[in-house]
Amino acid sequence: MNNTIDDIASTWLPTASEDDSDQRFERDVLPLAGDLHRRAWAYTKNSADAEDLVQETLLKAYKAFGQLRADTQLRAWLMCIMRNTWISNFRAAQRRPDEVLIGDVADGRLDSESSHGHAVSAEYQALSHVLDPELVSALLALSEDVRETVYYVAIRGMGCREAAEAMGVPEGTVLSRMHRTRIKLRESVSMESRGLAA
Repeated sequence: MNNTIDDIASTWLPTASEDDSDQRFERDVLPLAGDLHRRAWAYTKNSADAEDLVQETLLKAYKAFGQLRADTQLRAWLMCIMRNTWISNFRAAQRRPDEVLIGDVADGRLDSESSHGHAVSAEYQALSHVLDPELVSALLALSEDVRETVYYVAIRGMGCREAAEAMGVPEGTVLSRMHRTRIKLRESVSMESRGLAA
């Protein structure tokens, strides 16, 4: 190995053309950030989301800046990057399922829609169709980890190995939680039944 310090340094230090590219980016592109922010706000109608969109656009532009031809219209190019980024983000958000906090289930509101009018989680919907209020109250009394396990195994129908992978716990933990939960639910429901009959 005959690598000298100069050879090693040359692989880590930017070349003159990279320095020139960085300077041109700062000189030509960064002054357009105000225009980008106004357009981003028009897309998102939210200041924080607009800032995120501008940052993502500038990052993509920076990565591709060295490949531009000299006659490229920078403003139009940046607006095109922003539009495509916004469309991609919008489509990804449409595919993502609505999220409902576990507190909404624990509060006992078991209707098919949350108070904000959004669709609710599968766990929430499944519990809303359980006819036995004793079982519902027994399930809601379980800890969050155990409810999650019951959701994956009993409601989604996953095997213990699949549920363990989904939750990031050992398979034995899932088996143990399900065993203890079955016993606890039987005891809880039978105690409530006896209390109501007395």
